[in-house]
Amino acid sequence: MFRLLLSLSLLVLLTSGVRAQTAQQCATMEMDSLLRARHPELGTLNDFERALQRKMVEIKKQMASGRVGLATVITIPVVIHVVHNGEAVGSGRNISRAQVQAQLTTLNEDFRRKAGTRGFNDNPLGADIEIEFCPAIVNPQGQSMAEPGIDRYNGNRANWNRNDIEGILKPSSYWNPDKYYNIWVVDLNDAVAGGGQLLGYAQFPSQSNLPGIPSEGPASTDGVVIDYRSFGNVEKGTFPTMRDTYNLGRTLSHETGHWFGLRHIWGDANCGDDFCADTPPQASESRGCPVGRVSCGSTNMVQNYMDYSNDACMNIFTLNQKDRIRAVMALSPRRVSLLSSNVCGTLVAVRPVSNFRADNQQVLLGGQIKFNDLSDGFPTSWSWTFEGGTPSTSTEQNPVVTYTQPGKFKVTLVTSNAIGQSDPVTRTEYIEVLNQGLCNTVKNFDGTPTVLREVGGTGYVAGQNSRRSKAVSEFFANKLGYTNLAGASLKFGVAKAARGASTESVVTVTVWNGRGFQGGPGAVLGEKDVPLRTILDDVANNRPTTVTFDKNVPVSGLGFHVGVTFPYATGDTIAVFTTKNGESLAATSWRQNQQGNWLRYADSLGLNVAHNIVANVGQKPSVQIAASSLFISPGETVTLNARGAGIYNWVGTGLNTTLGPQVLASPTQTTSYTVTGSGLDLCSTTAVVTINVRAGTVTANTPLAEQALQVTPNPSDGQMMVLFSGPQRGTLTLGVRNLTGVELSRQNHQKTADLFQQTLDIKTAPPGVYFIEVRIGEQVFRRRIVKQ
Repeated sequence: MFRLLLSLSLLVLLTSGVRAQTAQQCATMEMDSLLRARHPELGTLNDFERALQRKMVEIKKQMASGRVGLATVITIPVVIHVVHNGEAVGSGRNISRAQVQAQLTTLNEDFRRKAGTRGFNDNPLGADIEIEFCPAIVNPQGQSMAEPGIDRYNGNRANWNRNDIEGILKPSSYWNPDKYYNIWVVDLNDAVAGGGQLLGYAQFPSQSNLPGIPSEGPASTDGVVIDYRSFGNVEKGTFPTMRDTYNLGRTLSHETGHWFGLRHIWGDANCGDDFCADTPPQASESRGCPVGRVSCGSTNMVQNYMDYSNDACMNIFTLNQKDRIRAVMALSPRRVSLLSSNVCGTLVAVRPVSNFRADNQQVLLGGQIKFNDLSDGFPTSWSWTFEGGTPSTSTEQNPVVTYTQPGKFKVTLVTSNAIGQSDPVTRTEYIEVLNQGLCNTVKNFDGTPTVLREVGGTGYVAGQNSRRSKAVSEFFANKLGYTNLAGASLKFGVAKAARGASTESVVTVTVWNGRGFQGGPGAVLGEKDVPLRTILDDVANNRPTTVTFDKNVPVSGLGFHVGVTFPYATGDTIAVFTTKNGESLAATSWRQNQQGNWLRYADSLGLNVAHNIVANVGQKPSVQIAASSLFISPGETVTLNARGAGIYNWVGTGLNTTLGPQVLASPTQTTSYTVTGSGLDLCSTTAVVTINVRAGTVTANTPLAEQALQVTPNPSDGQMMVLFSGPQRGTLTLGVRNLTGVELSRQNHQKTADLFQQTLDIKTAPPGVYFIEVRIGEQVFRRRIVKQ
């Protein structure tokens, strides 16, 4: 949901699958396509719809009977973080108090459908959302604010990109989102790679159970980001920094809609679903103010705040959008807690009233739980007691507790300030510690195996395609806090070897942490090459491809991604099965576009699916196996290493021994080797690796391609040494290619000795996976590298 004014370079991104639009108002779907969220495992479409409809029916019954659970008019406390670069107040990025007040006035007009303002409409579908926004008068320490609702923050830089906003700015400047609606007003001039202008984006509400949005985002990033040139309203003052067209304050109205759980009116797909029945379907976003525009068999509601129309065109939220917002205010924990925040009212010094919430109430043995203080009255000290926990007591405001014994345990909190001490709050059997499921398989897939074709191009959504997607991934929330990932199973729906392609093609299964932008894939935690021939055989026999990683991948109790990176240089084609569109709405499927940006399918394609990927997780280790090479010539020696256990036994032909963590094998034909571990408490005691033997004459100790070409260090920062050994002599070409097969650099050298070595510098290339390629005579050697 970015409101983007796109330059020509961003228009190019459209062709590669980025849902950026000309003069786009919002990037929440795209930006939210990137947030370090931890999404719980959600149910099917029917589960979501039932939960949502139950809550909406409940709210409507309460309204009809006069027993309304929520106040008729809800007040939301707001803090606007004005992020500047040292400018004087009222100059440039350090916008004036009048500009802030003009924006808040506009926000209230739009959400209250106020007569006599641009926010009014007489459409029978139009709704007074009955939500008002008040500037906070006290800061998190309970001190009165010199400028109500305004936190001026010197970011010591002019412009901000998305990653730095999420990873640096927000975590260092946010105020408790249980007490404040955080709005960051920044210079987004550098927020879009390749040029173009981003107007804003939002984070969806956590644990709302609404269909079509992720379930949880971190507290440290919760809120809305708006470019300072689109914050305010020129009809309510003279604000020379504001741009044309988007200068009436509707960027914040739009992004606040997302913050309340509303989707784009076109459902981010051609005639897509925004989960509000009274917003007519439309083919795409609107531009300008095309009143009367017809698509998808109906007249489009181009005036809706959740479209991309000009600011002057927007003036309606609908009754169903109101229902969805009110359901969020009844269900989403951080939104609900805002109702009891007293930071807008008259400050009265009182003793605190204790309150708290745990980030999870169910944990595995040995798992950790973070407790969040929600107490009123601005306490200055905290006294926690954790039955069954370590530590058993704490004076921190938001402690983290480890539970090492099974059972159900109570938690008590007492808070104090200068006025006095609160009454204790005790919740019995609040935390449940499970002694089962310490070894488990987790998945999001629950539906019909489907191969999705790329719309408007060729190839596959979850595979190689004409848009040259670099990778796909499936997000696992890891709500029970598993620490180890031993392996995974991936069900491929398509596997084709290119004509004349090498029989040694591999596909890389990759694990990322979930700390990328808005919960997308972040750093690579582990990788495993899988021979294409294995996937071909698995697809032919309708079975999943099972992967055991070389060592236990540490997921550290946090969310993670498992997926596939696609090499385009080989010409092979693979695609992963997904559910049918609409069978899964947890927004867990992601793909990386050609520019390297990670986007959710739901946000960028309007597809609600999950990949058929199963992760093998545990609190205990598993036996792992690694081979020095997956392809050898007959009779060559390969080294096999086992990890995870104390004692190892090996089975397979051509072994030099059957005991120990490391053995040597010299098979003369393709052979599978099994290692069984013992001596420790394990999740999985066995692991298998297949060594593929090339056709040919049996030889001994022929240099392997993998041994001939070495790159060190790997991973690296881009500065590395390439070593190539072998008897070959003559002209040698040293090149670097990205995953799409594009050559980034090429050097020509002469190899005059057995060992060739050359320094290589790709520091200017973006982080990612690349191939080092050495060509000499008719032979080609490749080595995959990771630039951090």
